[in-house]
Amino acid sequence: MSDLTALQLIQRVIDKSGAPSRPKTVDHVSAGDPTQAVYGVAVMAQATLEGLRRAADAKSNLVFTYDPAFWESGDNLNRLETDTLFIEKRDLIRASKMVVFNLQDHLHDSQPNRIAAGMAQALEWQAEAGNANLFSRPATTLLALAQELAAKLDDRTLRVVGDPKLPVSRVATSFGNTAQMPGIALLNGPVDVLVCGYAHEWEVVEYAQDMIAAGLKKGLVLLGENASVQAGMKYSADWIRTIITEVPVTFIPLPEPYWNP
Repeated sequence: MSDLTALQLIQRVIDKSGAPSRPKTVDHVSAGDPTQAVYGVAVMAQATLEGLRRAADAKSNLVFTYDPAFWESGDNLNRLETDTLFIEKRDLIRASKMVVFNLQDHLHDSQPNRIAAGMAQALEWQAEAGNANLFSRPATTLLALAQELAAKLDDRTLRVVGDPKLPVSRVATSFGNTAQMPGIALLNGPVDVLVCGYAHEWEVVEYAQDMIAAGLKKGLVLLGENASVQAGMKYSADWIRTIITEVPVTFIPLPEPYWNP
């Protein structure tokens, strides 16, 4: 164990990220006492109960996670304080002297965007100069692109909107959640397909459907949250390992939560 606290190591990661400060950020201590001394660091896409158990088994008590611990962006616990699953998760965190930090904005805002860079590395894609989320690809089809994504990301349940035979050569990405207006703007850009983590079905998904119904040649691929950021968190774990050297840093991959019948 080091003498360094979770708060000190969290601040080191934030300072070293190079990301500009935001007036409002989702990055916060999601659970635990940040004055706790750290004896190991774990990095994962989502602070699931399974992931936290594996972190405890790896003797890691500072967890950097893309998503927060308690199922809501701000960890709003209204009506959850007596929920049995909340109590089980909270008690595991307490018993393991664990601190969970939601690390998302500082990864996206850094140079490079570490989520985008990690996903590009996993896909073996090269981003266009000046835009980490725009890719020129050898001519293919929407079906072949979806098959490539599924194979390289071990993503068995991705969903696709559009004609499987749609010619594809330019791809925009938006890893994680894609909100309404960024998603619509990306679909209206000079791309054939938008690849994202997930989006509200009555917003970006319906907009893509309506574009296609209007005769526009567009496609949309939904990877799912975990599949769309996990490689970025692995990339971030490799980076964190270079700046936190006093204790072990472990990346914990999580299984895809979905299955098809």
